[in-house]
Amino acid sequence: MSLDLKGSSQILKYSKAGYTLLEVLVAIIIFSSMVVLATYALNQGLMQYQGVVERGVNFWDNARHLWVSRSVGAATDYYIVDDRNLWFPYFEGYKDRLSYVSISPLATNIPVVVWLIKEKDKDAKYALVYYEIPVYTKGMKDLERDYFLGNYKKGHSIKILDELDELNFKYYGYDFRQQKEIWVENFTGKNYLILPYLVRVDFKKGAQEHSFFYRINTNSTYKRDYNEQ
Repeated sequence: MSLDLKGSSQILKYSKAGYTLLEVLVAIIIFSSMVVLATYALNQGLMQYQGVVERGVNFWDNARHLWVSRSVGAATDYYIVDDRNLWFPYFEGYKDRLSYVSISPLATNIPVVVWLIKEKDKDAKYALVYYEIPVYTKGMKDLERDYFLGNYKKGHSIKILDELDELNFKYYGYDFRQQKEIWVENFTGKNYLILPYLVRVDFKKGAQEHSFFYRINTNSTYKRDYNEQ
């Protein structure tokens, strides 16, 4: 009896060159596990990135409000005179805009005149936009001209809020005629001879209504005596 060594070696060669079913299954399981882990890692990375982006957006939103709050808080008694030679602090506060002089500007090192304005945004929405330009030695007519001619847009600006359905200002200050502190929709330095204590911004976005406040820190009820001295 003789052994066919040549045939046996050929069979051994083929068996070593191929893969068993068990090896194929193990390979599939390992590959599938790697795909699942890679997908999970990608999703986790995207979630972390989104969280960072959202925190960044919230940070800049808060920063904008902080900058504007500092500017409004530093509204100062920039006295101007009218045609009757009466002096009063410059402050123009209405339902859709307010203007004042601040000693805490956003982009310069000199006092600025500021406008916070309700503007038309896209899709019939509204935006709250902050503008400032150097005040130098402007009088009332100069300030009115800057507003009506749109010169205030030539300075620095920041969009505070956008895509709003409603936006209105209100003011809390002392009324010398009524001898009490009141909330009003229009507050001017010419009528009240003083700056308000608080500015409230009411706005609606979708079904949600919100309010935030700006406090004016440089104030005194004795300013009404300015023209009597």
